[in-house]
Amino acid sequence: MKCPTLFDALQGLYKGRIYIAANHSAGNPKPKGADYQAHAFYSDDHGKTFKLSETISFEGSNESTAAEISGGRVMFNARNQQGDVRARIVAVSSDGGVKWDTTYFDHNLPDPVCEGSILTIGKNKTHNILAFSNAADTRNRDNLTLRISFDDGKTWTKQYLVDKSKNGEKDYTAYSDLVQTGRHSVGVLYELNGYQSIVFKEIIWKY
Repeated sequence: MKCPTLFDALQGLYKGRIYIAANHSAGNPKPKGADYQAHAFYSDDHGKTFKLSETISFEGSNESTAAEISGGRVMFNARNQQGDVRARIVAVSSDGGVKWDTTYFDHNLPDPVCEGSILTIGKNKTHNILAFSNAADTRNRDNLTLRISFDDGKTWTKQYLVDKSKNGEKDYTAYSDLVQTGRHSVGVLYELNGYQSIVFKEIIWKY
């Protein structure tokens, strides 16, 4: 399992924009994957042509995923390939994901240098509701957790353990992808037991 959600079709101010989170390597290989940097492809003509977004400023940003938040903004979420900070890299754009207003490490989303998945699953009166899954551990690919945010990803107030090793097995849970299965349910597809299995589990979330 290598690729998270392939693309998003934005619904707000930039309705119809096809948006694909991606990454690239720039120049010669650097230690700890510092040559990796994340970006996106986007199309406003139904996929006839695509343009490149601005590159995420953090070196080592890799295996990115994106979701639409309120006001036509886009939230980018990527792993830190360098591993010096064991948290997700987050960037926010106010122009539909073309340029980035701010980029930061979200220490509320610990990460062991692994893929993660983010998805818009609803709205409330002022914000979009987001779901995020990853191996929520700073050392090992384990403790796969689904988190829910009710304020455009500023905070993650609900968390649900999807799967976790019982005896400290190596790489017990790794990559994951999300799909909305109902108004208050999210499906999680994920790697399990050292990449030997792919499992689907539905999680019911509550306000």
